[in-house]
Amino acid sequence: MGKIISILHYSALPVIGGVELTVDIHARLLKEKNFRVNIIAGDGKPDKFIPELKSSYYKEMNKKILAGKTPDNFNSEVQKVKKKILKAVGDSDLLIVHNILTMHFNLVATAALVETSKKIKTIGWVHDLSYVDPTYNLPPPGDSPLKLILNSTPNIKWVTITNYRRELLSRLFGIKKSEIAVIHNGIDPYVILPPDMKKTAKRLKILSHYPVAIFPSRLTRRKNFELAINITSKLKGNPLLLLSAPPDLHNPAFVSYKKELKRRAKKKGVRLILFSEHCTIKDIETFYFLGDFLLITSKMEGFGLPAIEASLFRLPAALSNIPPLKEIEKYFKSHIFFDLNEKPKEIAKNIDAFLKNNNTIQDRKMIIDNFSWDTILKKKLIPLIMSD
Repeated sequence: MGKIISILHYSALPVIGGVELTVDIHARLLKEKNFRVNIIAGDGKPDKFIPELKSSYYKEMNKKILAGKTPDNFNSEVQKVKKKILKAVGDSDLLIVHNILTMHFNLVATAALVETSKKIKTIGWVHDLSYVDPTYNLPPPGDSPLKLILNSTPNIKWVTITNYRRELLSRLFGIKKSEIAVIHNGIDPYVILPPDMKKTAKRLKILSHYPVAIFPSRLTRRKNFELAINITSKLKGNPLLLLSAPPDLHNPAFVSYKKELKRRAKKKGVRLILFSEHCTIKDIETFYFLGDFLLITSKMEGFGLPAIEASLFRLPAALSNIPPLKEIEKYFKSHIFFDLNEKPKEIAKNIDAFLKNNNTIQDRKMIIDNFSWDTILKKKLIPLIMSD
């Protein structure tokens, strides 16, 4: 792709705030897609530092403007900051400005960016609007620089983070809602995982599957993984069977059984991941976070600890109705049981219905499908950047 993107805000990390975090995430995601990205800010540790962009830099000048007076040196300061911004932007193809164009904290910077938008393609990314927030109680703008945050600049493409913000911006600027794009903030669905596990899970794109059936156990035949594969093959969607599968040092048949399971999964068209082949799972508890449900197809168990551990992660379970697991049934309200003699197709059908009626799992699926940063990047951010 190769486009050069500059992203500008009052401040950058390590200054902590929602906008600063969003800017950092956007920059990192775009770099991963081979864009060249620079963060420009007046506070924190940006790639390019312009102190005059800091929200409080022109504090005294802003006070005069809010009192209805435009300082004599306002325009000269605007030109100074304009030059600095254009130098920092350099040969960038696009400048994305977060919040400064609709907030009143540094009106010199706002005015400078209105000017620079005539020189470089600019996106105004709107998280907040001073004139619709009663906290600020701003005076009517009159002919002061406050009017800048009440008017749409023709050279700027507008983005808001919600449809609600788009409605407000449309009314405030007197422009059509169709002229404003909406790109929500996102989440990292792998956020809770330890670094090594997170890196591996993202690389394997585990959460791009639904449902993800997890089965934390060593590869021993009494766990009946063959049935787990058969059940997974009948589930709706694009299912994944995820096994922790740490090597069993006490079982010499471990390697041959692993090969057997892989052959069966391939024959059944099931994506099977043995997580221990890719990553150490010493923090086994967080492994549960990757699943949509726990699947235990064991013929024998001593106790069935995974069923209890899964509940701590609010993870529903489908369990074989062997005595040790049935013994703890009374402690669960979101687990179902199946008979080992049932046909895999029937077990899968019951699991599908079970998951469909579980609001927590369906909410999780919708959030991953719509609010993961990867989805937002692919469906919203990159198309916006690449548009004319």
